[in-house]
Amino acid sequence: MVGTTGAFAVENGDFSIPAVQRMKQAPQAEVKGWKTTDGAKVIEIWQSGFNNVKAPPGFKQFAEVNATTHSTLSQEVSGIRAGSQYGFSFFHRGRHSPTEADSIEVTVKDGNAAPWKKVFTTTSADWQNYVISVGTKNGDGPVTLEFRSVSTASGDPSIGNFLTGVKLDSTIKPPACVANVPGEYKWSTDNTQTKLGNGKLEQLGTAKLNADNSATHLSRKGVWQINTKCQVTINWENSKFVDVLDFDGKKLSGKNQIGTIITGMK
Repeated sequence: MVGTTGAFAVENGDFSIPAVQRMKQAPQAEVKGWKTTDGAKVIEIWQSGFNNVKAPPGFKQFAEVNATTHSTLSQEVSGIRAGSQYGFSFFHRGRHSPTEADSIEVTVKDGNAAPWKKVFTTTSADWQNYVISVGTKNGDGPVTLEFRSVSTASGDPSIGNFLTGVKLDSTIKPPACVANVPGEYKWSTDNTQTKLGNGKLEQLGTAKLNADNSATHLSRKGVWQINTKCQVTINWENSKFVDVLDFDGKKLSGKNQIGTIITGMK
């Protein structure tokens, strides 16, 4: 689709077509631009405010990827020139729990190049805006963008994974912090400012955040992701931390549940 600026763009990325009152499981043909693998061939559209769930600022509607079961929403985007750098962005939100996340896998298929894939996990606490750089466009053919529901916090395959604000083109560029995450961080904890800790400043070794979104710290393994607010979430095997990364990627900082200050320095 060609937008008003002349740039090629995702069609109906805000799921504003069709306009709905409250909620509707709309037949695929009514939802401009999108296809679904849902068995009932419906795409569930919510109006902002329905069931006390508001759309992100600037949006009026959003889709629930899990309409009647686990499914995939997809769209082909044409017009990105071969050799140009491109990326995508979207808003994602869980439905069921502010502490347990819904998971969605995003796949970008670009000709005969290996598909780009990544899983994003988000709770119902708030919408998260993810901005991702895919790389160099392979040929002049269309790009297929897919959103596949992986899991829901509810355990119900028909409840979870809200989605809106989808974009994919050569203008999408993530904040500098997104590209600067990978590396080794010297980890320390400062318990001197909380009465619940041991009152000490401790060095905890090196945590490594890899380009493939895996993480390691001593014998622990985990998975990390970052949003456009430079918040880095690290899901370790037995714990979870949310830290803020400086734009230059040199310092991670945050607090744990008892108020301990956690710092990672490159």
